Amino acid sequence: MKFTDAELIGVPTVLVVGRRAGEGVVELKDRRTGEREELTIQAAVAAVARLVGQEG
Repeated sequence: MKFTDAELIGVPTVLVVGRRAGEGVVELKDRRTGEREELTIQAAVAAVARLVGQEG
Protein backbone atom coordinates (compact mmCIF):
# COMPACT_ATOMS: atom_id res chain seq x y z
CA MET A 1 0.00 0.00 0.00
CA LYS A 2 1.28 3.44 -0.81
CA PHE A 3 1.33 6.25 1.75
CA THR A 4 -1.27 8.27 -0.14
CA ASP A 5 -3.61 5.27 -0.17
CA ALA A 6 -3.23 4.89 3.59
CA GLU A 7 -4.05 8.57 4.01
CA LEU A 8 -7.13 8.35 1.79
CA ILE A 9 -8.68 5.36 3.51
CA GLY A 10 -7.75 6.49 7.02
CA VAL A 11 -5.33 3.80 8.18
CA PRO A 12 -4.59 4.85 11.81
CA THR A 13 -1.16 3.21 12.12
CA VAL A 14 1.47 2.78 9.43
CA LEU A 15 4.42 0.39 9.60
CA VAL A 16 7.20 1.69 7.38
CA VAL A 17 9.74 -0.87 6.20
CA GLY A 18 12.53 1.16 4.70
CA ARG A 19 16.25 1.13 4.16
CA ARG A 20 17.06 0.24 7.76
CA ALA A 21 15.06 -3.00 7.58
CA GLY A 22 18.30 -4.78 6.74
CA GLU A 23 19.54 -3.66 10.16
CA GLY A 24 16.34 -4.96 11.78
CA VAL A 25 14.79 -1.51 12.29
CA VAL A 26 11.37 -0.31 11.07
CA GLU A 27 9.27 2.77 11.78
CA LEU A 28 5.84 2.79 13.37
CA LYS A 29 3.80 5.93 12.73
CA ASP A 30 0.59 6.92 14.51
CA ARG A 31 -1.33 9.04 12.00
CA ARG A 32 -3.58 10.51 14.70
CA THR A 33 -0.76 12.07 16.71
CA GLY A 34 1.96 12.19 14.06
CA GLU A 35 4.28 10.35 16.45
CA ARG A 36 6.96 8.23 14.79
CA GLU A 37 9.03 5.61 16.52
CA GLU A 38 11.91 3.49 15.26
CA LEU A 39 11.66 -0.04 16.61
CA THR A 40 13.28 -3.39 16.12
CA ILE A 41 11.20 -5.68 13.95
CA GLN A 42 10.34 -7.82 16.98
CA ALA A 43 9.20 -4.79 19.00
CA ALA A 44 7.15 -3.52 16.05
CA VAL A 45 5.37 -6.87 15.72
CA ALA A 46 4.51 -6.77 19.44
CA ALA A 47 3.31 -3.15 19.19
CA VAL A 48 1.07 -3.87 16.19
CA ALA A 49 -0.33 -6.97 17.95
CA ARG A 50 -1.22 -4.79 20.97
CA LEU A 51 -2.86 -2.20 18.72
CA VAL A 52 -4.90 -4.82 16.86
CA GLY A 53 -5.98 -6.33 20.19
CA GLN A 54 -7.22 -2.90 21.34
CA GLU A 55 -9.35 -2.45 18.22
CA GLY A 56 -11.47 -5.55 18.87
